[in-house]
Amino acid sequence: MANEIVIIAIFTLIAVAVGAAWVGGYLDKYQAKAQNAALDAMGENRASYGLKSTLKSQQLSEDKDLNNLQSDVADTAGGLVGKGGVGEGVGGILSQGL
Repeated sequence: MANEIVIIAIFTLIAVAVGAAWVGGYLDKYQAKAQNAALDAMGENRASYGLKSTLKSQQLSEDKDLNNLQSDVADTAGGLVGKGGVGEGVGGILSQGL
């Protein structure tokens, strides 16, 4: 029982310290690095991910076929400026500004 209380107390202290650092803005540089690493692992950059999510965010109609078409267009447009796409250089430059 005592071991469990110690583990809970340590976890709580770590959570409070990380929360305070996050609210204080001390983790911003690490957050950007973590986001870029996650996007790199998915084969994306900030520009391609932003373009895809923006185009997919609002469905234009209730028609399932049109929604699938919109999703495909978003994936294609994002892929053009993503890793390995025709506009990868443009996507990289845009990603630096985001």
